[in-house]
Amino acid sequence: MPTKRSLVGLCAALAMGAALLTTGTAQAIPASHGTSYGHVMTMPAAPKTGHPAALLAAAPSTSPAVRTAYAGAGGGVYCQSGYFCASVWDPTAGKFKIFFFYSCNRYTLSNWIDWAEAQNSQTGGAVAGLYGSGGGLLQTVPADNAVYAVNWSPVYSIRNC
Repeated sequence: MPTKRSLVGLCAALAMGAALLTTGTAQAIPASHGTSYGHVMTMPAAPKTGHPAALLAAAPSTSPAVRTAYAGAGGGVYCQSGYFCASVWDPTAGKFKIFFFYSCNRYTLSNWIDWAEAQNSQTGGAVAGLYGSGGGLLQTVPADNAVYAVNWSPVYSIRNC
């Protein structure tokens, strides 16, 4: 009987995995560059995943680590004055993971892929820079409290000041 139970369990697990892969939300459409939401970031639609690799994905992270929070698609997150905030889809949680960068530093990114958003609520006009694999500057985000769409796939590090 143990073999039969294992086979039934395996079939149930495969059916659940297939159900997760076939359901999903609409494809994410990046926000307009510079669209202003004050200090609130509203998360875009969840990205559509259509392959089993998403089940084996790793959570996005930074080094050094910073404070984080989660929000679902369409949810809002307050980006406090003095912070550079960045959201990225976390396939392990099925939500957007929001990173709050405060201390002036260069942060290395791991497992940041696809489109999401960034908002620079730092004071004193601090401009955040997004850098590629070779260390070259890809994009800047001015301290204007606007929400910017960002393709995180080519970004390897952030300098928030």
